[in-house]
Amino acid sequence: MAANNVLGIIFSNANDEVIPELTALRTMGSIPFAGRYRLIDFPLSNMVNAGISKVGVITKSNYRSLMDHIGSGKAWDLSRKREGMTILPPYNLPGTGMIKGKVDALYNSINYIENSGKDHVLLTDCNVVCNMDYEALYKAHVAKDADVTIAYAKGIPPRMEANTEIIMDEDSRITATKLLDCYSSEVNYSLKVMIIRRTLLERLLHESHSSKIDDFETMIGNNVKHIRIYGYEVTGFVKVLGSLQSYYDISLELLKLENRKELFTAERPVYTKVRDEVPATYGIGANVKNSLIADGCHIDGEVENSILFRGVTVAKGAKIKNSIVMQGSFIGENSTLDCVIIDKAAVLKPNKMLCGASNYPVYIGKGIVI
Repeated sequence: MAANNVLGIIFSNANDEVIPELTALRTMGSIPFAGRYRLIDFPLSNMVNAGISKVGVITKSNYRSLMDHIGSGKAWDLSRKREGMTILPPYNLPGTGMIKGKVDALYNSINYIENSGKDHVLLTDCNVVCNMDYEALYKAHVAKDADVTIAYAKGIPPRMEANTEIIMDEDSRITATKLLDCYSSEVNYSLKVMIIRRTLLERLLHESHSSKIDDFETMIGNNVKHIRIYGYEVTGFVKVLGSLQSYYDISLELLKLENRKELFTAERPVYTKVRDEVPATYGIGANVKNSLIADGCHIDGEVENSILFRGVTVAKGAKIKNSIVMQGSFIGENSTLDCVIIDKAAVLKPNKMLCGASNYPVYIGKGIVI
């Protein structure tokens, strides 16, 4: 494929600070999502589906669970003798400390970029949930003879710091960028997904390192009048996770069939680590409505409008509603959950009740016993 001329770079720790509850012990990329996936599965799958065969995953901290999930990249056909997937650690160049931002992270991996042999580099964060056609993005980039092409969505932007609005002319060429300060009207906001010429990226990294610029969006925005930067609109189910509330809302949106069809398509599958667990089992008194139930679950109670990850146990008499229960958690007899997010391997003992609200879900941390 033509997109095989592209090096993929994924920032696994970018935006960790916006969901501190879920990233305290893991990276943004390894946050569980939709019952059996991790957030990094989406950009990784998008790259593989476009024919990108060389991918670097930049890490910073708390990446043990990320490495356990992606392993050698076999689930994405990236376990290869040549090219394939590479974990790029936070310490790479002599004399450098812990990486600070994206520019620092990329400069720390500049040897990997220079030696890739690719003409273009595709850069992406992990907090964008969508099934994006990266090959179409690449073709639009080439057709415009662009130096940089930035993917954007049109709508109400997510509430998070360093959100960037892009301003374009009638030919979709970006004429200016600015940080968003209003979240009530529709704008064209950056998805932090872009393709850039490799040689240009290397030059900008050297210049930014010398001038101590560490904000990636500032680096690109400073050059908007000097290089050809174009926008590429992404439509369909495109969601940006910017808070625990948005994680909750976006997850439950997948209970609607039309949203699942847009995100999980036969043309561009979303791959993940295969666990080979037994199917979910249901007791005689089980009652499940409008929910996503992963394999390995055992349900004797009631589940409604909820998402259960692999290996969750719901004991007899327990009731779960409008909630997200992650892998290996146990919900005891006659306990009740409503508008709750329970992290991995947590235990809710019998006869307990936890209730939040749709606009303020309760969060229970990993391994907590209540």
